[in-house]
Amino acid sequence: MDIVKQLNSFMLNTKLRLEYAICGGHAIDLFVGTKTRPHKDLDVTLYWDDRDKIIQHMLDSGWDVYEPCGTPYLHKITDTSNQKRVRSNIWCLKPTNRHYEFTEHEKNMYAAEFDNSEQAELDYIEFLFNMRSNGYFLYSRNHEIKIDLTEAIYHADNIPYLAPEIVLLYKSTAADDPDYQLDFNNAVEKMNSRQLIWLKDSLKIMFPDEHIWLDKLDRFLSNL
Repeated sequence: MDIVKQLNSFMLNTKLRLEYAICGGHAIDLFVGTKTRPHKDLDVTLYWDDRDKIIQHMLDSGWDVYEPCGTPYLHKITDTSNQKRVRSNIWCLKPTNRHYEFTEHEKNMYAAEFDNSEQAELDYIEFLFNMRSNGYFLYSRNHEIKIDLTEAIYHADNIPYLAPEIVLLYKSTAADDPDYQLDFNNAVEKMNSRQLIWLKDSLKIMFPDEHIWLDKLDRFLSNL
């Protein structure tokens, strides 16, 4: 069983009935239908109103939970009542995880070092929290950008994953990353006109001057 299937089983067994979806590079693999590259982490999107539920579940399950704080440091969450809520994501790690090393800077504030290797075991999950409103999934960096909830989540072998156009929009802020560029190249080959137009329009809102992916999107749209 690969790591994504393990994650899906883990989420189904929480009995919390949470609405979740695989995101990041693994979501592109699920959309394309094959593994396209090595992945260093495993990303899952949830909604903001389920944040405390998943944190408590991970703590109860023996995982360590950290929240990035917009600095080099992460705050270790030991109780849901003590959170900084600076960023819209949390890191969850099993104590046996060997890829991350944490050094305490001050009480419950840690610096993290990563060995940059591919994740092969379900011992690290990054949960990212998004919002929904009036039947729409809201892009967390600009709530004017939204997509119908029925078009935001796809399924592959009963595994929910975030639509590729949304995943790529998140990756667009670091489009010079070779992995993100590969994700873009692999996904656009299979995206339909609605997906391509949504991504193009969203990129124009986020990057009104220009973005390196816009020309390629125009070429794909002109050939449809």
